[in-house]
Amino acid sequence: MSDAPETRPCPDCASPVRAANQSFCDGCGAFLRWDAPAATREEPEAPRATTGPEEVTAPLPAVAPEPEAPDRAPEPVREAPRAPEPPTPHRSPAPSPDTVARSLLVPVPEDRPSEPAVAAPVLPARPEAARPAVRAAEAATPVPGGTPCPACSLANAPGRHFCRFCATPMVPERLSTAEGPYAGRRPGLVRDRSRWIVRALIAAGVAAVVVGGVLGGPPAARAVQDHFATRVPVHPVSWTASHSAPNQEPKLAGDGYSNTWWGTGYAGDSEGQYLEAAFAEPTDLLSLLITPGSSKNTTQADGQATPRTFDLVVKDASGEIRVSHHRINDGGTQRVDLRVRDALSVRLVLRTAWRADPRKQVAVAELEFFGRSVT
Repeated sequence: MSDAPETRPCPDCASPVRAANQSFCDGCGAFLRWDAPAATREEPEAPRATTGPEEVTAPLPAVAPEPEAPDRAPEPVREAPRAPEPPTPHRSPAPSPDTVARSLLVPVPEDRPSEPAVAAPVLPARPEAARPAVRAAEAATPVPGGTPCPACSLANAPGRHFCRFCATPMVPERLSTAEGPYAGRRPGLVRDRSRWIVRALIAAGVAAVVVGGVLGGPPAARAVQDHFATRVPVHPVSWTASHSAPNQEPKLAGDGYSNTWWGTGYAGDSEGQYLEAAFAEPTDLLSLLITPGSSKNTTQADGQATPRTFDLVVKDASGEIRVSHHRINDGGTQRVDLRVRDALSVRLVLRTAWRADPRKQVAVAELEFFGRSVT
């Protein structure tokens, strides 16, 4: 018997391996413990197919070991190059896991330039707003030598209005009003009593108007309407007078010319003389314009006397007579308010005169009437 160890071929590369105590092949590193050792030296037993969880090993043909010289010392086993297995009519042996892993590796050159980082691709959709960065809360540390809080007694930086620990106002309410309101504080309401006085007066005025309208009835309402009504001229259809000077007829006081005039024909103040205008239908009179003297111009008005005081006698459609007393200045066109409804005639009765003289008569250059607009 020879002392050389028994060998058998590797199932992957057919390299001779020791069958007794070798677990991996020296040529390819394949695991050998799945195969049982050879039974005899002359007729080694062919390895059976072993089925694992991930690979199936087919039986390989037995390879006869090389004859050993009886008189020589055993030579060390050398690694033989991997040789391709001959094709068999059956299935080829499955590759080992290490071989499959090496075939999936892709060689990468070491001097390959680094690619710039790019943003990850995003599918087209509604853009999301960036979330606000949350900053960690800093530890609140009392300020040495600061102003103590009246609630928590922790020191704060000078000049703060609220405690940074409990948000209590640092300045009392009675002292903060001296320096004015600060941010975060609503100033107190200022109660101005003068506004209440104005409101009370306005309310009293409105109440007086309402009460006056209720108590006065239609006359009060008509007075308000007459005050804001639009005024239009009203032309009389006839003129009469108690007496007239030659060529100074009553109609000259209503011809629309200020250089023609009506004269009483009597010297002095002509007290009791009158000038009357009549209307074709009842008219709502609001006012009249009187131009005293012989002309509207003051230089020409010195020729005759002018009315100073007079009475206006108005007769309405119901036959009622209303008398009002008036006083005007010497010279110039002046307005006199009437406010009479349904007037039929107006009579001007002279009482006193300006610049009355035995050689002058009282003259009226123009007398114009105005009523309410019907539109």
